[in-house]
Parts: sequence; structure tokens; C-alpha cells
Amino acid sequence: MVINSTGASKYSSLNFAKDVDMPVGIKIVNKFLLNQIKTVNNTKWLKLPVIDLIHEHDDPANIIRIDHINCTITGKPPELRDKIQQAYNNSFNNYHYPKGFYLDSLLRFSPYCKLDEYLPSYANYFLGVKIDYIEQNSKVSESHRKTSQTCNLFYKKTSKGEKMLSHGGWIAIDFGTSNSTVTFYDPKEAIEPKELSLEQKDLLFKLFNEWLGSSDSKLPGVGDDEWQEYIEQVESNLGKSWPEIIDNKNSSILLEGIRQLEISLGTRLDDPIYPVVSKKLNEIYRQLFQLPPLQKERIVLAKIDKNLPQETQITSELELVGVNGFLEVEMGEIARNNRLTAMSQETTDENQEDENQETFWRKIESKFHHSPKRYLNKTRKKGEEDKIKIYWEGEEKNIEYSELIQAAMKCLIELTENFKDKPENKKRYDSGKFYRVIVTYPTVSKPENRRKLEDLVSQIIEQKFTDTDVKLDVKKDFDEAIAAAIFYVWREFGGNQTIGIEAFKTRCRRSGQKWAQNLMVLDIGGGTTDLALIRLLLRDDSPFDPGEDRGAGGRYYVLTPELMGSSGHLFLGGELITLRLFRVLKVAIVDNLLTAFTEGNLKHDKFDELIRGLDPRFLQQDNHNKYRTRSLLECIDKENPENDPFYSTVLNYAEEILPTRWKENRKNLQAFYTLWRWADDAKVELSKGAVEYEIPANQLEQFIRVQQDIDLGEYNPGIKLSKQQLETAASKVVGEAINIAKDLLESRLPKDSSTGQKEPLDWLILSGQTCHLDLVRRKINEIFSNTNNDFEWNPARITFVPDYAKLATSVGACYGMSRQQFTYAPKAAKDKLKEGKSELYIEVNNLLYTLPCAFLRQVVGSLEPVFQARQPLYKFNPNQEAKARSKWFGVLPTTNIYRRDFESQREILWAKFNFEEIAKQIGIYSQNNNLWFEGFKAQFEVNQTLEIEMVVCRGKPHYLVGDQVDDNNSTLTNINQTISEELKTRKEELEKANIQEEVPQAMIIDSELQWDIAIGINEESPQLVFKAGEKLDDIFHNEDEGEQTTKETKGAISKDENQKPRPLPAFPRSGKHTFYAYYPSLESPQLKEIYLGTLGFEENQIKDNCRYYITIDDQSNLRLHEGEVPYWISDQPEVLKEKDGCVLRVKRSPIEEENNDEQNPFSGVH
Repeated sequence: MVINSTGASKYSSLNFAKDVDMPVGIKIVNKFLLNQIKTVNNTKWLKLPVIDLIHEHDDPANIIRIDHINCTITGKPPELRDKIQQAYNNSFNNYHYPKGFYLDSLLRFSPYCKLDEYLPSYANYFLGVKIDYIEQNSKVSESHRKTSQTCNLFYKKTSKGEKMLSHGGWIAIDFGTSNSTVTFYDPKEAIEPKELSLEQKDLLFKLFNEWLGSSDSKLPGVGDDEWQEYIEQVESNLGKSWPEIIDNKNSSILLEGIRQLEISLGTRLDDPIYPVVSKKLNEIYRQLFQLPPLQKERIVLAKIDKNLPQETQITSELELVGVNGFLEVEMGEIARNNRLTAMSQETTDENQEDENQETFWRKIESKFHHSPKRYLNKTRKKGEEDKIKIYWEGEEKNIEYSELIQAAMKCLIELTENFKDKPENKKRYDSGKFYRVIVTYPTVSKPENRRKLEDLVSQIIEQKFTDTDVKLDVKKDFDEAIAAAIFYVWREFGGNQTIGIEAFKTRCRRSGQKWAQNLMVLDIGGGTTDLALIRLLLRDDSPFDPGEDRGAGGRYYVLTPELMGSSGHLFLGGELITLRLFRVLKVAIVDNLLTAFTEGNLKHDKFDELIRGLDPRFLQQDNHNKYRTRSLLECIDKENPENDPFYSTVLNYAEEILPTRWKENRKNLQAFYTLWRWADDAKVELSKGAVEYEIPANQLEQFIRVQQDIDLGEYNPGIKLSKQQLETAASKVVGEAINIAKDLLESRLPKDSSTGQKEPLDWLILSGQTCHLDLVRRKINEIFSNTNNDFEWNPARITFVPDYAKLATSVGACYGMSRQQFTYAPKAAKDKLKEGKSELYIEVNNLLYTLPCAFLRQVVGSLEPVFQARQPLYKFNPNQEAKARSKWFGVLPTTNIYRRDFESQREILWAKFNFEEIAKQIGIYSQNNNLWFEGFKAQFEVNQTLEIEMVVCRGKPHYLVGDQVDDNNSTLTNINQTISEELKTRKEELEKANIQEEVPQAMIIDSELQWDIAIGINEESPQLVFKAGEKLDDIFHNEDEGEQTTKETKGAISKDENQKPRPLPAFPRSGKHTFYAYYPSLESPQLKEIYLGTLGFEENQIKDNCRYYITIDDQSNLRLHEGEVPYWISDQPEVLKEKDGCVLRVKRSPIEEENNDEQNPFSGVH
């Protein structure tokens, strides 16, 4: 509860004890209910109501220092009472620094309490909170005050009738290294089809404010008098000035103002002002209609930073506030501010023991995590636990890296739910919790990490919906580059789809009724670089028959994007640029101080000691006792400092003067973060166009005097960075990212089928915050325009939208999901097309159905191909992800699978399988026989998220065909009998035909097919399914319902000439294939064809990107299978020893990650 200055409750729904006119408010939230939860390991926890301390007074001069907080609990049952009280007090004690702590705006306590048994339904307690604090302001020098609050805590077990409300849409999360964004689809979001969307209105006001919002609005090329006359005429017609119109924020008045601009301009067709203003208005209209109509698609940008409520992105920095149960965290600007506040509270008492100092900084390190996404790639190394050690409430605790990632994702989801449930948003957005979540990830993120992210989010959602039958849906269909590509393709069609499609066609290469272009997304973000090369194919699928009335001529278009290739780098991004600037700044400060010491402006023993130990390269030639100015900086302030033999030496010299490496000495954390903040500020300012960046003099002086304990005397150091120094630091990072793009283009651009030449790159899209740098475009022109390149590109077609540099990924993923959910049938669109409106259907799913890279298996001395880049993926099962299946290989004791994005790339170890370990487990391994693994074979499967699995069997694999004989749509039973009975009816005709050979009276005799089986007999190209003479040499298993065993039968899968399973062709419009038995030697069609029946589905039940197969067993049952015929599979390794043909799915072994401390800014070694 919060008490305001008048004593009235801001939260009047519940009654509490009230302290009047208190500057510190206490708010107890979370429904006042004790919430019993289970975590991943099924440990029982009690989630206690959150307590917020709020600084009530707005006066910034008003300072609150909390001296003491205490909690008391009364009530029953008594055995749990003390645990709850201890949990609260432990949470409070975590903030008790030596001299108390300062309350900035809000401080949250989110305690948990471990349960030994389930919470009884009669649990009922009273919580009391007391606070002692000191208030300081301009009116009261120092005032000791107290405040308190009480609240009833109770447990209410959820009844079977109560259910958690679920939100009707979905949420897309771009969890970034530096910043994160969240976008959600809301079914309740109002749509006004005949008006501009809210985003378009906001942009329109912004553009006209930039142009006409001030007195200095005249355009170049227009005379002063002519401009003044034009504007006065428009304002006279409106009765308002342009600044008044813009300030009014009324879109109707603004649109009328634009109309008056156009009318007045129309009276000046021959004046010099006409082409100038006309061009300006067209630029505004173009920007307006290129803006994606988010509101019309019901897509919402979540504004979730508590301290920056208008921002659509949130810093990914994380503050740990609770460690029991699910971790509780704060994210965003509030976490950053709390870190700065906490670090500033380090005691300066000279008598403070080093041990207490170490404890203080361990708390800081434990509590704040600048870039939690980096933990996603933190895989356990040999002999190392997958955990981080933290110091919490006076003791050491181990927290898994995945728990921190999960806490961050949970926080982002809950912040978004809080945003949509704000009082001002409640009527606008649907209520309930999100149960459908889309998570994006870096393009080259390993399969384990993709799966880990999905599992962690699933656990969060499961916890929310424990008492419901809601089917959770966590998708990882879109990597960051593909999601950004979807956004920019959508944006290309703009606010007016009909006009946008026709404009898009003009930028394509035409081939008949199809239009094509190639695009690449280059996304250089805060921590990673992600690339996708995509071919767009537009076709006209208008549903009109020849001669049919088309009305006003609207068309139905289908856009099919095909993923030609993808690549990226996990450590190339903006933070690596900041790290390089960090090193430059650090050495520049040391250079400045050493120069001042050499010139006699500073005195300090450690300067003298360092200069005595410097290599002669850094000393003056005529005096080896004096430092040579800029000599240290010259080694670092260049494009490739790592190539300098003294690179590491110089950084070590700088560390002696300005220690910032905190991995072994946590007291250096403050110095690291101070220098890091300056480096990041420098990058941001210089990328916006500033000529130079100077560290604020007062901050630099305090940093050197206080943090580094260096007496500056009268000396005032000044450190500046130029834009050239920024570009020098950034050049290598940007260049490496663009070279990856170049290599991908040379390797993956498709060839023109008619000329055999590579098609050009038509469109380059830049995304990510780092692309704000002018250097990016210059480097692209430099590298892409090299005459030695094996590709062409269009330098005039580069797109970068600063406002969506970070948002593109989450918006694209959210829009992609909506395209998956809402499809439009061409026939249903006929009425709209006749009105002249064109429709566009984007086959978003097609991006998921092609492998973007190759995979290879390591064998002796080389790598052999397993999967090819651009290999198609199909659904093995209608309800599963799309996959590809390799051929069978001989099994190896250890199998390493590598990813290759393009030919010149160093391969990435992607998956590892240890068959030898399984062999030892089941007793088939032999140390004396080097070929113990002969007789076994392995096959690989890869899915649309690039997860690779290995299956192993001994001998020929068996198949599980299921017990589907009662399903008339999927099985034709006992076709032996069908043929026999049909031949009896044709006996007289066969005798008249004088057939010399004996016609088989059944389909199968002695496990051999006697007749051909075909579909489409009456069409021009009938397709053979089975050929007479084929043996039933496959082994099928039929699983009886309720039994653990299977029945074994012989059978055959329809195969091609290479003995690979052959899918059926596309279904006809009826949705069903017609099957015939066919005996070629009988001349008369009436004699040689026997109708067997139809197999298939209703037209709308045929699954997207799913292939269908046919099998026949020795009981002459013909079966239709949706997806690949599944193997007879087991998860028990013993089957390899006991059952020939049973297939074992082998688990991946963990991969030891390479050490990336040098590229990770927050590893503590910089």
C-alpha cells in the first residue's frame, strides 16, 4: 500500500494501517495470496507477496536513506510462520550495506520460502513491516522517521472451476545482448480500415513538426517572400498556425492542413515553389505509406521499461532480487540505475578491511548481470559446472546459467502483460496471460541453445497455467535474420497493399507470370551478426477462369520466400566495438597521465615504476627515463591492434595504472563499468554525427582521484575521442561482418536457368543498432564493389530504417506468426478482387522448408557430406517440424557433424554423438576388435531449427505402420479379395479374350506382388506405385492398442528406382487419389484395370509441406501415410543387441565451447 501526502490510499481496495504524510510508501502486491509453486526439479516453494518501497516525494532534493527494515509474521500454522518471516528478513538484509542504503524511486522485494510439504488450505497470517529511515531535504536538514504497514496473507486453493485467463494472441521476444524488444498480437486491438493507423498518425505529426513546427521552415530554392506568402495563405484558410496545428495533436485538423497545402500549391503550378514543395510532400507521403500498418495487423509494440515508459526497447541488463523458486529479477533502466547506486555506496573508510571490501563487490557481481543473453552460449566445459557462483544473504549459492536466462525471459513476458493490463490499456487490449510465445535466436546459435531457450520459456508458461487445460505453444521457427527479413518484406508493400505490390513488381525480374528478386538481411546487433539470403518469388494466382468477369481487375498474388543461405557470428556486434573503444580510452588515459608525469605536472610513485619497466619502444630516444607521448596509444588506436607484437604488453601496462580486470579482483568492477559507460557513450554520440566525444571533466577527475587513488594536484586531464578513432575501432568488426556477407553471396546466390550466370543481389537490408554507423555503408561499398567478387549487386538499393533497427526482429516474428495463423483462400477473395483491390498471401512457412547451410560428417582425413545447402525439408508428421533425412552411413565410434555456411568458411562443430559409450553400456564394445561397430549403421535427421539427431540400427530398419485398418480414408483392406472377386465377374470376358497366361487371382502370392498398383490410370501420366514382381522385403510392426508388444508382418514401401521411399504426387482437387490394380499384358483396359478404391482427405485437410507415402503388407492392406513411414524405434540402447531392425535414437553429447573471454566484454579480463 502507498500512503500519499494527504494520507489517502492510492490503492483503496484493501484496508491497511495508515501513516500520514510519509515520504516512504509501502505497497504489498501480488493479490495478497500465498502462491505455492514447483520449480524444474519439483522442489516445492511458497511465493510470497511482493513488497515495494516507494519514494513518494517528487522533489529531487529530497533524499531518503533506509537504516533498518524488519518483518514480523503472526498466524497459523506456526511451523511455517518463522520460515516466512525469515524469508522476508533475509530479502531485506541483502540491501543492508554498512551505512544503510538510499531509496531512489522504487525498491522491490520478492521473497520465496522453501516448503517441506504442501501448504495447508487453512494457512492464514498477518504480515507487519516496519521501516526506520532518515529524510534529508532543503527544509529539514535531517529527520529520523518511521513507517509501518500490515497485511493479511492467506492461501486459497484453486477450485476446479477456476481457470487462469489466457490471452487470445501471442507474444514475440527478441532477447538481445544489449537491448531487448517485445511485440505482441492482440485480437482486441481496434482496426479503423478507412483511417491512418496510430503509427502513421504519429509519424505524420513527427514529419510535419520537423518541417513546419518552427519559424525556420523554408525549403532551399524558395524565396523568402514567396515562402511567407504561401504559408500565410494556408494558415489563413485554416485559421491556425502550423505550430498550433501540430501541438493540437488532432489528426483531422492536420489532414485538413495538408489538403490546404495541396490546394494552395495547385494555384502556383508555374512558380519556383511548386516543384520544391511537391517533392517535399512526396517524400513525406512515401515515408508514411512505407510504414508498416501495425495497428491494422493488430500488432503492438510493448513499452515495458518502467523508468522509460515511452521507449519500445529495454536494456537487457538484469538485477537479481530473489533467488528462491524461480529467480526474481528487474530489467531495464531501473536495473542499471540500481547498479550505479549500489556501486557508489562502497565505503571509503580507510580502516575497512579488505575482506569486507571483497564481500561488497562479490554482492555487486552476484546481483547485477549486464548481458544475460551471453549465458545462452555458456556451455559446460570439461570439468566445469554449468553454474555461476553468487554470494547471497551471507552465503554462497550456485545458480545455473539457464536460470538467469529464464528469469530474464519471465521478466520480459510479465512486463508485457503488465503493460497491456495498465488501466489506460485495459479496454484496448485482451485480458489474460500469454500462452503462445515466439522466441528468436542468433542465426548460428547451436541446436542445444535453441532447444534450451524453448524449454526455459515452456517452463515459465507451464507455471502460469498449472490449473488449466490450455495447450502451451512456444515457437522457435524464426532466427533473428529471418524474422527481420519478414518485417522488411512486409514493409515493402507499405500501407497500401494494392499499390505496394505493383511497385514491388517493377523492381523484380519477370519470368512469365512470376517476378523474382534476391535480398540479403545483414543484421549487426549489440552482440551478434546474423545474415539471411532470400529469394522472393511473386506469382499471380488470381482465381478467375478464362473469360470470367474480373470486375475492376484486382489480382491475387502469392509471395514465396525461399531461404538460400544463412550465416552469422556470435561475437561480432556493437559491444565488441565498445570493447575496442574501451581499450583505446583506457590506454589514452594512461598515456595522458604518463605524459603529465614526464612533463612534471604529476607526481606518483607508480608512474615512475611503470616507466622504469617500459620497453625502450615507448621511451624517448634521447632519454630512456622519460615516456614518449602517444607511444602506448599508437599500439591500440589502429584498425588491427591485435597484430602488433606489443598489443598484450600495452594492455598490461595500462592495467598497472588503471586496474579494470575484475575476474580475480572484484574491487575493479566499478572502474570497469565507469570506463565502459564512457566508451558506450562515445560510440553512441559519434555514431549520431558528433565530431568528437570528451569524457566529462568532473567525472574523469573523480574517477582518477577517488576510484584510482591518484592525486592530480592542479592537473586537469582531458580525454577526447574523434569520429575517426571510433571508425578505426569499429572498422575490423564491421569489415568482418560484411566479409561474411560477401562470402555467403558468392556461395549461395542462385544461377539463372536460361543463362547459367549468377543472379544479382537486388536488395540489401541493414538491420541492428550497429548499422547506424556511416562506416557500415562505406565498408559495404568497398567490399561488395571489389572487381574480384563473383557476384553483382545493386548499390542503389540499400534499406536501413533507424526506427526499426532493433524492432524489426520481434515485429517480423510476430507478423510471421500471424501469416501462419491466418491464410486467405483465393476463391474467398473474389469479391474484393472485383472491386479492384489486390490481395497478397505471403508463404512465410516456406522460409522454414529449406536448409540454409550444409552439414558434413568427419571421417578419416576429410569431411563427407550429410546434408546439402538448399536441401528441402518436409514434415515427417503433420504435427511435427519439417525435417530432412540422410542416407544410411556406416556407424563410427564418435560422430562429429559440422556446419558449413559457404565454401571458404571455417566449419562449426554442430553436433556430436558418442556411439562407443552406448556400446560399452550394453556390452557390445570390444577393446581387442577395432571393427566392433561393423554391422551397425547410422542415419541423420535435421529439422527446420537445425537440430540434428542420429538414429542407429543393426541390419535393415523395421517400420511401425500402426493399426489403421478401420480408417477408410487411409487404408484399403484386403485387396487380394477385391481382385479375386472382380476376376470372377470377368471370367466370361477373359475366356473370350483367349488369354494364354494364367491371370493371378490375388495381389500377393508368396510375399510377391502379382499386379502393378498405380494411380491416375485415366490421366496422361499415370504414376506407378508398386510394380508386379516386387518382393515384400520390408518388415512392418503393427502396434496393438493397450499392449506393449507389436505384431510383425512383411510389407513394402513404394520406392523409386534408387530404392528410396517415393512420395505420392500432389493430390487432385478432390483431395483423394484413385488406386487401380493393373495387369499390363492384358490388352483391353476393361480387363487389365481393377478399381481398388480411393485414399485421401478433404481438400482443406491436406497438410502444408507434408509428403504422403503408400505401403502394402502381406495381408494385402494398402495404407496411406501422412509424412514419412516411421521407424520401429526405441529409446532403450539394449535393442541394438537384442532386436535386429529396431532403431535407436542416439542423444547428442555436450560440445565444449571455445573460450571467448577476449571477445566477451563482461568476462572480467579487460
